[in-house]
Amino acid sequence: MLQNNKTDYQLAQQQILDGIVSGEFGIENRNELGPLIPIRLFQVLRMVALGSNVEDILGQGAPSLVYHSGQNLGLALGHIVAATADKDLDTYVGKIEHLCRQLSIGLVVPDKVDLSAGVLELRVDECVSCAGIHNVSSPICHFEAGMVGGIVKSFFNRNVKATETKCNALGDKTCLIRVDLL
Repeated sequence: MLQNNKTDYQLAQQQILDGIVSGEFGIENRNELGPLIPIRLFQVLRMVALGSNVEDILGQGAPSLVYHSGQNLGLALGHIVAATADKDLDTYVGKIEHLCRQLSIGLVVPDKVDLSAGVLELRVDECVSCAGIHNVSSPICHFEAGMVGGIVKSFFNRNVKATETKCNALGDKTCLIRVDLL
């Protein structure tokens, strides 16, 4: 159903982003349960309900769809934060770190920034997607890689390629996302 030429998903997205921008994390009609959900519920939605179904439909293309979904979130969050960061990278990164912590996405921390080489590496400690998951054969945080890529793309206004090079689910201590500015 279209309302004001927006789909229901677009209307919901706008309401969610408006809540984030306003700093209001209380949720209407969640008086008893509150605004937070258990991490295992998120992981079930991400890995079981979404992940396995997307994989069944798209096969090898599933990680790409999940990556692009994360990138869309990163772009949206990046635009929100950029409006108040005065084009200062340190301010921008600090605000992104705070926002990701508030949303319990993970602790996003710059690990390496080499702008002359066009490379940034950001850690996602306590990553929401892979916390408590072990013994996978390859990195699984495609959503977070896309999100970090979208955040970087928002600031630099350049295309990027973001790749998860370490993953907690592989036994690494953190998830590490390498972002190449293109």
